[in-house]
Amino acid sequence: MKPVRLLLFLAGAVNLYLADAASDALPKSPSHVRRAVSFGKRNSTNVAAATCSPSDATYSSETMPAGSYTDWGALGLDNLTSGRQYVTIVNLTPHRFRLERAHSYQMDTFNWGDIPSGRSRQNIVHYTTRAGANPVDTNGEAYYTIDGTSGRFVIRATTHIPDRYPRRTIIDLSSMGLGQREYLDPRPEVPVTLVITGSAHHGFIASLTHGPGNWMRQIYDTIKDRPLQHIVMPGTHDSGMSTISGKIVSIGSEENTQTQGLNIYDQLRVGARWFDLRIISVHQSNTADYDFWVAHVNDENADVPVGNTGESLADIVSEINRFTSENPGEIIFFRVRYLVGLRRVPLGGPIDWDNAITNNFFSKLRAINNRCANLDTSVQFQRQPASYFMDRNNGAGCVIFLLDGGNLQNGVPRASVADGIYAAGQMSVHDNWSNLPTTQPMAENQIQVWSGINRVEPFTNDEFLISQWLVSADALQTTALSIQNIAIMPTNPSLYWAGINAMSPTNWPNVLLVDYIGVVIPDQFAWNQLSAELYTLAIGLNLYMLSENCDVSDQRSPLLPAATVTSGAKRRISRPWNGIIFANGTVIDSPPQNLHPGRVEVLKNGTVFDDGTVLEEDTLNPDFGSVV
Repeated sequence: MKPVRLLLFLAGAVNLYLADAASDALPKSPSHVRRAVSFGKRNSTNVAAATCSPSDATYSSETMPAGSYTDWGALGLDNLTSGRQYVTIVNLTPHRFRLERAHSYQMDTFNWGDIPSGRSRQNIVHYTTRAGANPVDTNGEAYYTIDGTSGRFVIRATTHIPDRYPRRTIIDLSSMGLGQREYLDPRPEVPVTLVITGSAHHGFIASLTHGPGNWMRQIYDTIKDRPLQHIVMPGTHDSGMSTISGKIVSIGSEENTQTQGLNIYDQLRVGARWFDLRIISVHQSNTADYDFWVAHVNDENADVPVGNTGESLADIVSEINRFTSENPGEIIFFRVRYLVGLRRVPLGGPIDWDNAITNNFFSKLRAINNRCANLDTSVQFQRQPASYFMDRNNGAGCVIFLLDGGNLQNGVPRASVADGIYAAGQMSVHDNWSNLPTTQPMAENQIQVWSGINRVEPFTNDEFLISQWLVSADALQTTALSIQNIAIMPTNPSLYWAGINAMSPTNWPNVLLVDYIGVVIPDQFAWNQLSAELYTLAIGLNLYMLSENCDVSDQRSPLLPAATVTSGAKRRISRPWNGIIFANGTVIDSPPQNLHPGRVEVLKNGTVFDDGTVLEEDTLNPDFGSVV
């Protein structure tokens, strides 16, 4: 196709695109990015109840192209020899994401494709490394439509030179009222991820921003009748280790001991509801002089344990109370282990807790609001419906402590039901720790385990499964590479292509336990630098994936139109927010409509289109001035 003919063709296509988008434009309602997402409540007077039917299922079993695990060998280096980057798109909606068109300049591979409902695709963006190419000009765009809706989105790959992070991915959801975000590509061959859930009927939500902190309360109508073992939630490993406080004298460092970048309050805000908390008492030379701290050590019962301390219990109590006062209605689990004392110089083995220390520990927990005392202990918690916990405390929800008392001596209390402190055995869980040193074998093990749990009646092998999506590298590896880098580059991103494509409405874990939740770039912990992949994934799995299993959900999927509509407009899961988040965390709530970072004004000679057309001369980009 000649350049002029191509330009006319593209211009016509863009005009049609803009006309359609304008006809469905959502009203603009700028708001602070932290509250960019909100959820509608089901109005029972408007939408008649409907039952789940297998004939309504939209989940696709279509085989997706195989993805690639990030090469660990490159993590310790600023390796710019590889031009390959990945962009993972997760579709947890009843609509197919259809690739409309794509073009690229100076890309050896620009491989994109459709994403069916319930599936994920790892797309390939291969920046050329050929001699003579000017990387400043390298760019590409992939345009998607959402079947059955007016929704569209664009992914842009571009460069930002000079910079420590010279490659960028821009996700543009502005035509859906969900804004734009510029991501740093963390390193070659490390994916940037987009998760979208919701529907045209229900409204869409995407992982560019975090929505309301009380996400469980927002989907109460969907999950209230499901037992906990039919709900999915994010979790954090060694949850209190968001800092190295140095309360014991040991060699545990940030690189090999710290496991989170956010404190408990912010972990709650980014969606975590299951916490792996390890508490010790740290004793001075006078063993009666002690305080309670989170710890991460190789063996709390060793003569000389190696590791370090994190947050104080006092800070955690304040953080929990701050969150629950702002975000009522959640179910929050703290599974507490260790429960021993260590000397400040940890020699001579542990100090067993006696009644006095244990009762002091319980007294600290009593300062936490919204504990749920005197729950029915004749029924294991995982079999109780979500509403049993969410309706407690006048609808403020439950903060539940499950104590693993394996280190407590006989005669020492292991629970206090009257205070909402329960023995860990009150909730039967399968805690699957792979204990493997690299990402791929860990992922394969986790997938194998949850694939063996078939969530169909009569639920003979149903259980509450904790999937520890994390690796157990040795001390040398973690010191050299850091737990943070291992988590956010090879490990966490693989959940969104390898993990999702191994899930289905009948096979999934209950807790997705990770290191460094919410963090996508090393050492970037500011709120607007975090990303909401796991937050959005949990909402999407509950709203979409599990709702397509009629043995789990009696009601029709909330993402589908109700069988009978008596009155009222369709409800939306999010309110429009067409702002921009830049890679440095800067936010523009109300940008000009035609501002789209990464969009080039001129398509250069040599630009390749997905239909095989190659431009033979520089051509104005017909999309450049458009509002979407």
